[in-house]
Amino acid sequence: MFTACSEDDDLSNGGKPMISYIRVTRPNASDSLVVKAGQGKMVAIVGDNLANVRELWFNDQQAALNPSYITNTTIITRIPSQIPNKISNKLRMVFANGEELLHDFNVDISKPRIDRMMSEYVNIGENATIVGDFFYEPLKVTFTGGVQGEIVSIKDFKTLTVKVPQGAQPGPITISSNFGESESVFWFRDNRNIIASFDAGTSGLWHGPNYIKASDAAVQPINGNFLRIDNNLGAWAWFETYVGEQSSVAATENKNIPADAFANPGKYSLKFEINTQEPMTGAWYRMYMGPDMATKRGDVYYNWQPNLHTEGKWQTVTIPWEDFWKANKEFAYNPNGYGVSMHFSGPNAVKVKFALDNMRVVPNTKL
Repeated sequence: MFTACSEDDDLSNGGKPMISYIRVTRPNASDSLVVKAGQGKMVAIVGDNLANVRELWFNDQQAALNPSYITNTTIITRIPSQIPNKISNKLRMVFANGEELLHDFNVDISKPRIDRMMSEYVNIGENATIVGDFFYEPLKVTFTGGVQGEIVSIKDFKTLTVKVPQGAQPGPITISSNFGESESVFWFRDNRNIIASFDAGTSGLWHGPNYIKASDAAVQPINGNFLRIDNNLGAWAWFETYVGEQSSVAATENKNIPADAFANPGKYSLKFEINTQEPMTGAWYRMYMGPDMATKRGDVYYNWQPNLHTEGKWQTVTIPWEDFWKANKEFAYNPNGYGVSMHFSGPNAVKVKFALDNMRVVPNTKL
């Protein structure tokens, strides 16, 4: 009625480690079993006799092992983000007794990801900073116009500095590595839909002519004239920097807002470059746009509160166009343009010392 048995008889696969499959850790994934995954992804290795694992490698990069996530049948780990020096397309496990187990598994090495530029306007020969991820050398940065920039530095694979070459033209930039190529959604020196260039003159402006400059000792121009402000403001001071009715030169430029930005506001951004010589913390910069500037600008506006300091360097600011448009009571598209008012007024005393240029309404997706 009874038969003898050894301890190994209760172990599947004769007690030897084995991998049945690998799956992603998201329970609602439509296809959870995988034979490849990207860098940094969390995966579960499912099999038998896995509890004594001591090392886990994807290609030649070692993954971290947490005892809390190891059982006899499952190991949960994250694929290393580091780029492999040698690609074997193998997962390798080393166990306490020195035994090794190999399993076919591909790690997708990500192509460059381009998120933004610190400033989308940079002069020829100067350094541009691009922020993203997976900037693995060797890299090639190509500007619209077909010219390549000189790589100056790469930090943590996420920040790339490149010298802007002669011949770089307005348009997307492309970054290429051994693992793929990506084109930016944003444009370098974006010249689309400029609504305040400060280069179109001062006709009809109520305020602004005294602040539009071609040069300044503290500010290097990046695209012609710019708005230059240097003032000490008390609490609730009213200081207007750029104001014009629908008949002014301001409207001749802001009529460049495309009709699609009103039909699909979530697909657009309001952008401009700013260069601050003092922190703007505490400032309230009220931006009105619409058909009735003269009577509405005190009550209707987008209130930008710029908690920033660029320390004398140009930097691109991005505001969701949908937020700006809604704050201005969803004014209707008008091919003839709109009244505009940009003025300071708020509860904090603040020193406003900055330059501003290239205000534009541009797509934030590839339309």
